[in-house]
Amino acid sequence: MNGMLHGLKDIHMVIANSRKLGGAAEAESITLASGETYKNPVFTNVDLSQGRYISFSFIDDNGENVTAHVDQIGVMRGLRHKLICQLENVSVREMMTEETLRYLRKLCEVNEGFVTSSFKKEALKIVRDVSVREIEKREVILPFTIENNLVIMDKRRYA
Repeated sequence: MNGMLHGLKDIHMVIANSRKLGGAAEAESITLASGETYKNPVFTNVDLSQGRYISFSFIDDNGENVTAHVDQIGVMRGLRHKLICQLENVSVREMMTEETLRYLRKLCEVNEGFVTSSFKKEALKIVRDVSVREIEKREVILPFTIENNLVIMDKRRYA
């Protein structure tokens, strides 16, 4: 997906399919009806009841977890699906990177000695999500080499 989102339905889809899609739903800002404005909120949950959106949760730039009723949405600006390494929200980027790399290490441990195509495909998807630089920086050892088909974007390397 990795692009513009158009509302709660898209946010819910990104959250529900996070393992397949990678990344997260982040906005430039969200202003609630009460006037509170949050910069770079990353959405963590959207609650549904009888097919209707009831509430949503996000973590703002300061690491504050906020839950609000959907009627409280004033304005949402710049809503996009981004890879973890593209997130502007530093606290969520760090949290998601650590969580994803923990999963990657466990995945490599479980598949030790066997580099199947499905394992390699999933591992490369994770590497793309967190960036090659983070893999190298945090000294994650992969049982295969990463090909040199890297693209430099925003001074970050993506597989």
